[in-house]
Amino acid sequence: MRRVVPSLVIAGLLVSGGIVSCGTSAESPAESPSASTSPSAPAEFSIPADQQDKLVPADARTITDPADPQATLVLFTDYQCPYCAMMDTLIQQAKADYGDQVQIVVRNYPLPKHQNAEPSARAVEAAAEQGAMEQMAAKVFEHQQDWKTESNVDDIFAGYAEELGLDMEQFEADYNSDAIKDRVARDLQDAQDLSIQHTPTLLLNGKEIQFESGAYSEIQEQLDAALGR
Repeated sequence: MRRVVPSLVIAGLLVSGGIVSCGTSAESPAESPSASTSPSAPAEFSIPADQQDKLVPADARTITDPADPQATLVLFTDYQCPYCAMMDTLIQQAKADYGDQVQIVVRNYPLPKHQNAEPSARAVEAAAEQGAMEQMAAKVFEHQQDWKTESNVDDIFAGYAEELGLDMEQFEADYNSDAIKDRVARDLQDAQDLSIQHTPTLLLNGKEIQFESGAYSEIQEQLDAALGR
């Protein structure tokens, strides 16, 4: 049985008939779940075949990775973007419904205008090194209002790691490592090279899913079509 995505979440995703998002422009208005930001990308936006390796690198983080995936769903997310927090609910639903057939990939797109987007991405990446990517992502999204404007978030994210029972020595080493910093920077560069214009951006087999209502059914319908259901 499929979970019903809460109507409050869906309502929060809707502005002027489409899914709202955090735009890449530094001049975009301040985001809050009740205010519109930049519009969705143009219809039919897709990644060229010769750039698929940049879309899904060999070492990309996955939340589902079936042995023989029938489709690939890629999410570009910014952990400081309120709409990415909302999208996370839909992605978790897709994982529950399609995880045995669909590879779901999560890429970082820490928008430069968001002061704590990069360290929050590093916190999630550091947790991923201990198999806790989704748990840390849930923490940073849940407490987004607590850290988004803080001048020093290192201790806050370390606190989340401790709550998750992670090895703290390893977490702090990974969080501050060049390897994790480079991974986040590479994801950002790939997003920019691929002309991703906003977060969240969700692509199915290289083509962006365009939202009209913001309902989970819009993801569901396209996944069903891709799987020949």
